Amino acid sequence: MNKSHDKPYTAANLKLANLEYLIQNGQPVFGVFSQVKSINYLDYYSHLISKKSLPNWRKELKANQFCFIQILQPPYRVCLALATIKLATSAFVYIYNEDTQQLEVCEALQPLTHHTHLDGDGYQGQMAFTHKKLSVTLDFSPAQMTIALDSQYVAITAALGRSAQPLAICTPTGRRGWTFTQKEPLTALSGHLLIKAKSKFHTDAPDAQPQKITFTDATIANLDWTLGYMRYETNWFWSCITSYLSDGRHFLLNLSMGVNETGASENACWLDGQIFYLPPVMFAREGSSIRSNQPDSLEPSIESVETDASISKPWRIYHQNLGWSNVDIDLSFTPITVYKKTDNFGVIASIFEQWIGFYSGEIRIRDEVIRLDNVMGLAEDHFAKW
Repeated sequence: MNKSHDKPYTAANLKLANLEYLIQNGQPVFGVFSQVKSINYLDYYSHLISKKSLPNWRKELKANQFCFIQILQPPYRVCLALATIKLATSAFVYIYNEDTQQLEVCEALQPLTHHTHLDGDGYQGQMAFTHKKLSVTLDFSPAQMTIALDSQYVAITAALGRSAQPLAICTPTGRRGWTFTQKEPLTALSGHLLIKAKSKFHTDAPDAQPQKITFTDATIANLDWTLGYMRYETNWFWSCITSYLSDGRHFLLNLSMGVNETGASENACWLDGQIFYLPPVMFAREGSSIRSNQPDSLEPSIESVETDASISKPWRIYHQNLGWSNVDIDLSFTPITVYKKTDNFGVIASIFEQWIGFYSGEIRIRDEVIRLDNVMGLAEDHFAKW
């Protein structure tokens, strides 16, 4: 009998590679890693794309890049993202008040990579986006990342400590592509959230002053950084929880379906920073009653919806255990509100739904049982044509 089957799938029990470069001899290294220090995607060469080496500008044009960060400072949950498909670049930030169930959204979209700076990667680099509605700069270093965000309604300044055990994974995408993603928990080192006087959170107080909420060592966050050559049509489901369990441990969960096509999974959870690798899961979602009619336009057509749980039935996220895994996952997700944006520009389009709601159920990792009872988190359903 394989004794390793009885051990939890943790970084301590698995000897994962630490890569200096993702692309080696012109090809990506596939698998799950303890760390990848350089996403040198411009060194990628595919004979399936061209028999000749492609110029770097074509490689840059085809590479999609995203970064998402969630910060939890009760009662506020802040989510922000910067994403580019090179034909268009977008950014958003939304803040949710768990006490009042109010959702405040600010987003911006620009053609190509106008007023956008992309340098390096999520290990060492910078992403920056400047627009009259929203500007954000993300700086990455091995020990920490910093956020400088300003918008019509909120501003954020933060330094976030990075994880010693990130999830780093690269898998094939279609016949000639690949996708790299890194997920990890973060802890606040310093910073604050500023809710401006124009925010809807102050509508009941006409003379309201900006509200400054200082981040503490109890402020928790998570990072999702992705780059790759993806299918022209892509669809995925994603589940994310960052929270404190009833026993006080910091818990981060990352589950997905549809992102990694073969060979490996980006599913994992962290308990006080220790990573546990999880098996594949299925997402079962019945249709939502939200409908939107979006015109074809060069202007961003974005809908942000606040709703109650009655218009969307619970989702189920589960692992079908076939006997080889010592992990069981069975969760339900009950949506309460959604940030939704639908863009349709003909050759490129996106239907993006990021729901906030409550998780209940169990994750069993050998003898460790993580019970969730109405724990708030995110669930995403995204279709893209790019």
